[in-house]
Amino acid sequence: MTSQLAIPNKKTRFGPKVASKDWWIDRIKIRKPEIRYWTHFTKYQIAQFKTLAELDYQVLGERVKTEGAPDADLIGRNYPPKLEEQPYWCTLKWTDYRDYRLWTWLQATKALDLPIDEKAETWYNYFSIEGNQIRAKELLDPFRKENKKPFDVILEDEYNLVYPTARRICSIHYEVPDKDPFEDLEINTHLQDSRLLPVTAAGDTFSRDYIKEYLEERLQEYLALGGLKELLDRRALILAEQKLPAPFYWDLWGNLEHLRGTYHQWLQDHLFEVPNDEEQEVDSDSDISWESN
Repeated sequence: MTSQLAIPNKKTRFGPKVASKDWWIDRIKIRKPEIRYWTHFTKYQIAQFKTLAELDYQVLGERVKTEGAPDADLIGRNYPPKLEEQPYWCTLKWTDYRDYRLWTWLQATKALDLPIDEKAETWYNYFSIEGNQIRAKELLDPFRKENKKPFDVILEDEYNLVYPTARRICSIHYEVPDKDPFEDLEINTHLQDSRLLPVTAAGDTFSRDYIKEYLEERLQEYLALGGLKELLDRRALILAEQKLPAPFYWDLWGNLEHLRGTYHQWLQDHLFEVPNDEEQEVDSDSDISWESN
């Protein structure tokens, strides 16, 4: 499928950095989203179309053969991932979140050339005004390293309490999906963050398995809320030999309260498991400092 993204000249030195939030937003403004798809429908009809779009979200890709559904005869293709609950970091109202969750899923589904209901696609087009497309890019802000929270006095003090020989964030390897529809997409398996790993409020080291699972949960949220479509769009940029930032990032220090707050429950859930943190995975690039990227 041919990307509609304009590939900038590699020698261009002005404007936002390629694949940054501002760069993606500039691409949206250049394309000027169409409105002719839906302007002749009434609000009542648009509400009906949205209901069908929500039905597609519930049913398609669930591996349950439903007669009459767009994927009834589709074999061997996976639909984009879905989320059941609103992530803690997403501050949208529940109704707004549901709209963006639905729209980003439809967007990724269309990019993968997978079938959806015709009227569901009309609702997708209705929602695809420029302002909503931009807001959807802003929704991914927590997953961009460019938005890493600067240390304030409190975080600086917390960081200085970590033993200097502690493991670094970039040493944590987490699993990324590599099957359809992710088999030919490039997703980083380490965060580009050379800072020391945070510790608990008591100064204890977090289990490596906990950090790994914590990051994998954030990765699933990223993929389900627009990240998959962005990964698909990045392919053309990679082929054009553009130097791109890693697509997925999460600021562990900037989300320290949540990281600590969910650890107690994780320990309870793994009460009879003994994580072997002595066996450390050491990758050739695990201690590289990426702070300049």
